[in-house]
Amino acid sequence: MEKVKSVSVSSKGQITLSSHARKQLGLEKGSTLMEVVVGNCIILMPQNQVLEQVRRRAQEALKKSGVSMDEINAEVERLKPERFAEQYPDLA
Repeated sequence: MEKVKSVSVSSKGQITLSSHARKQLGLEKGSTLMEVVVGNCIILMPQNQVLEQVRRRAQEALKKSGVSMDEINAEVERLKPERFAEQYPDLA
């Protein structure tokens, strides 16, 4: 099977991906793609796969740093009143 295919852009800016590409990436009706423009190229990536990679990297970084999610959540809770007061001084 060819690795490079042409797609046409409709008058509404829509494109149709081949069934092979959709099957290979697990894309179904309603799947979301992330669009990245690099120079004169457009890169489309399945959003769920990109988010999974980000989640995995964040977990690895947390593990490496020795910080737990419980510690992060506790710090967020500790800072909430301060941030609220900064953003809404008339309500604090």
